[in-house]
Amino acid sequence: MGLRVSLYSALLLTLTGGAAAEPYKLDAGPFPVEVHQGEWLDAAREDRQVPWKLYLAQADQAVPVVIFSHGLGGSREGGAYLGRHLASHGYAAFHIQHPGTDASLIQGDGVQGVLKRGRDPRAALARYGDVGFAVAMIKAMNVGVAFKDRLQVTAMGISGHSFGALTTLIAAGANNRVIGQRFAVPALRGAFALSPAARGGEPQALFRNMLMPIFHVTGTRDGSPLGDLEPPDRLLPFQHISNVDQYLLVLDDAVHATFSGRQTTADPQLVRHHELVRMAAVAFWDETLRNSEAARHWLRNGGLAGELAAGDVFEFKVRID
Repeated sequence: MGLRVSLYSALLLTLTGGAAAEPYKLDAGPFPVEVHQGEWLDAAREDRQVPWKLYLAQADQAVPVVIFSHGLGGSREGGAYLGRHLASHGYAAFHIQHPGTDASLIQGDGVQGVLKRGRDPRAALARYGDVGFAVAMIKAMNVGVAFKDRLQVTAMGISGHSFGALTTLIAAGANNRVIGQRFAVPALRGAFALSPAARGGEPQALFRNMLMPIFHVTGTRDGSPLGDLEPPDRLLPFQHISNVDQYLLVLDDAVHATFSGRQTTADPQLVRHHELVRMAAVAFWDETLRNSEAARHWLRNGGLAGELAAGDVFEFKVRID
């Protein structure tokens, strides 16, 4: 187990091991969870339909919002282990579905159809546009009848797995060589990327001007279903971003499917890995969207590091103005 702390342009400390600490919100939280689902229609994009599923805390005040973007061939059902957990701790988790890169590909052309569509730039552009559209729709829902004043639309973040992590980084300000920062969403305040990647340009240019704090999560066996990435490639975003606060969690023996929420026998430590991801996620969002000093202290002072096993690694970089 390792913990590395970087202070940008100032100091590098390396600590091995970690002091024992209490888990951070490991169990389900105190809030009952409502589950809603529906579909948004974007008239500005040829009536594009964007299905959504909402895990919502039953709270007496507005709660922060986290959007989740699924991977290639996924759906709004993906990442439920995260959405329900966040909602139980006082969040609204909107899991959106991206037509054109969703589960319909598997039903149509099987794996080959998924792989072909995964390389279609038009499908990518459509899904990138879904994030800004979702933000607008969530704000509109907050003034509507059903969800009036239940969503804290000034405290919103973006998360996602695989293609969803790429979508997350685009929304967080990645400077794609073709589209630039056209799909960046400055209204968002943080990004949580599961199985991130550096696609769309050289990492130095791609990540030169990110807009918000980012938490990266990957595994030592987290390759690519497309066959074009190796596990070390998942570290490139963290390594090349230098202008915002960042965290990196690398779970030993975790595979690509570990983070999607689907059950997989390829990861013998799936239960423990999901526990760590849930704790990391709620701590990051508590720090980022609620400005929780307790969450910040747990992340930066050995709390998360103390939960790791041999072979796991946790690093963070703190930007100094």
